[in-house]
Amino acid sequence: MSNLDRFNLSDFSENVLLIEMNKNAKYSDRTAVFLSLSEYLRKTLDSMEVVSAEESIAVKYNSLDIPSTKVKNLILDKLKVFRYQEVSKEKSLLRIPVCYSKEFGLDIKDVASKHSLSNQEIADLHSGTVYEVKMIGFTPGFAYLGDLAKELIMPRLLKPRINLLPGSVGISGNRTGVYTLGGPGGWRIIGRTPLKLFHPDKQNPFGISPDTQVKFTPISKQEYESYTK
Repeated sequence: MSNLDRFNLSDFSENVLLIEMNKNAKYSDRTAVFLSLSEYLRKTLDSMEVVSAEESIAVKYNSLDIPSTKVKNLILDKLKVFRYQEVSKEKSLLRIPVCYSKEFGLDIKDVASKHSLSNQEIADLHSGTVYEVKMIGFTPGFAYLGDLAKELIMPRLLKPRINLLPGSVGISGNRTGVYTLGGPGGWRIIGRTPLKLFHPDKQNPFGISPDTQVKFTPISKQEYESYTK
C-alpha cells in the first residue's frame, strides 16, 4: 500500500488543506505517525503553517501567493516520499509535581461534585497514570497527554478563561495537559505545578516533547511554595 492510499487530502477552507489517515492504514501507533508526519512537513514545506491534531494535519497557505492546485501537488509529492519508521527507543520519564489544592485547582470542586470524588481521590486518579504525548499544539509547547482515567472525564468549560497562570494543570475529555505558558484555556483546572516547563535559553525550550512520558506527583501547598524551580 502506497502513502497515497494511506492518507486523504481534502479542502478544509479556502486556504487550508486537511490530511487525514484512511481507516485501512495499518499502523500500530497512529499518534506517532501523525507526530512524525507533521514534523516532516514542517521541515520540508516552506512558507506554510502545519498544524497537527490527533487524527489529522492542517496545512495553511497564502492563497494569494500560491494556487491551491500547486499546494495540493506539492503535499502529495511529500506524502509519496514520507517514510515512517517505528523506533523502539526507550522514552524518557518526566515527573511533574502538582498541588491539587482548591486554591490551584480552580475546577476541582466541580470535578469532585460531578464524579462524587474527594480531592485526594482526584489527585490519586490523575497521578496514577503514566501519560503518553498524543499531540502538541493549541499554544507552543502545550502537550495533549492521554489517556485520562474514565472517572475524571469532564467536558470543556462553556466559557474559556482568558488568562491562566503558567503551570496550570487541566483535564478535558480523556486528555490532560499543562498550560506551560499560561494564557487562555477552556480545560478544567485541577491543580498547578511549580515546575518550570519553558526554558527560552535552550534549543528545545519546552519540557515536554513527543518522546517524553509524563507522570504527575501530588505535593502539598507547603511543598509547592518551597519548591526550587
